[in-house]
Amino acid sequence: MLLKSLFFLFLNHYLICSESDIPVKALWVVRDFLTQKHHIDEVLDFANKNGFNHIFAQVRGRGDAYYNSEIVPKSHLVAIDFDPLDYLIKSNINSNLKVHAWINVYYLWSSTNPPIQSDHLILNNPDWLDRFKGDNYIKEEIYLRNKNRFIIDGEGFYLAPTNPAVNRYLIRVVDELSKKYNLDGIHYDYIRFHNSRYGFNKVGIQDFNKKNINKINSNEEVLLSEFKRNSITKFVKKASHTIRSNSNKIIISAAVKPNIYDAKLLFFQEWDLWLSAGYLDWAVPMNYMVKNDDFVQNMFMIKDNLPPKYHDKIVVGVSTYNQNPRLAGKKIQRLRKMNFNNISIFSYTEFVKNPNYWKKLKKYF
Repeated sequence: MLLKSLFFLFLNHYLICSESDIPVKALWVVRDFLTQKHHIDEVLDFANKNGFNHIFAQVRGRGDAYYNSEIVPKSHLVAIDFDPLDYLIKSNINSNLKVHAWINVYYLWSSTNPPIQSDHLILNNPDWLDRFKGDNYIKEEIYLRNKNRFIIDGEGFYLAPTNPAVNRYLIRVVDELSKKYNLDGIHYDYIRFHNSRYGFNKVGIQDFNKKNINKINSNEEVLLSEFKRNSITKFVKKASHTIRSNSNKIIISAAVKPNIYDAKLLFFQEWDLWLSAGYLDWAVPMNYMVKNDDFVQNMFMIKDNLPPKYHDKIVVGVSTYNQNPRLAGKKIQRLRKMNFNNISIFSYTEFVKNPNYWKKLKKYF
């Protein structure tokens, strides 16, 4: 009886260790492929046939949901009676493929046309949007152009990480996802500021001034940068606690800027701290550089700044949309030589547009 118990204990330990030792071979799947059942079936078929063991399925794109939510308005591209995330998970039940819910965290809207959904945040909570200094969009009549067309700056509109109401809302989003769905992972994207000019949301600045009222001789720019970084880090910490209180099996990951210094200084994304503090299980640097020297430089920067014990928590993003299969494949080979064995491909879209791309790329795996 004792020998039998020891055998099953060893077997269980072996299986757990074996799974964690298998390199991550992940695939980003954008929301366009989640609107119809047959598209989801094709995604799962492709991923399983070609040896992918994780998919990041984009279920929150521009402030809208590709799942049934009581918090986030549903995408107008999805039928009212269809829950893409539920269908994806249930269709994958007999597979070893892990499903991660990919959510764009602070990125809210990118079109000059307003959303169709009347309950979209950009229409109902314009005071939650992030601003740059001197930006007058806070007034709706200025914020909207004639004939209801938005004025776009850069990538579009972001929620303000410095506004406490925004982060409370986003905690509700991850709480709902991690409670309602049997997920293998939750994957954050756009968990950053738009760029370094931003961070002047009215409520956020009021909070900053209140917290720094007695720091008369301090450098305001330095203080503001710390405040912006801390705002996102506090959210990541709280979100991690929320998710893990609902499920201890969910892998928490984030797509991050690959240059560790730019991430901190320009986008206020201190992802190395998130990883070392245990708020993330994986960091996924989007190393989409075409030039090999730039690609390798980013990897050496990561290698030099992160202790070796965290290297196996790095899943390197390699792009397909901006380079041919040979260039992408050579980068995968270089990653292996540097002992970065966990890789995610951006994205499935390229393999649908050009089936020959995958035929040429797969030999590098």
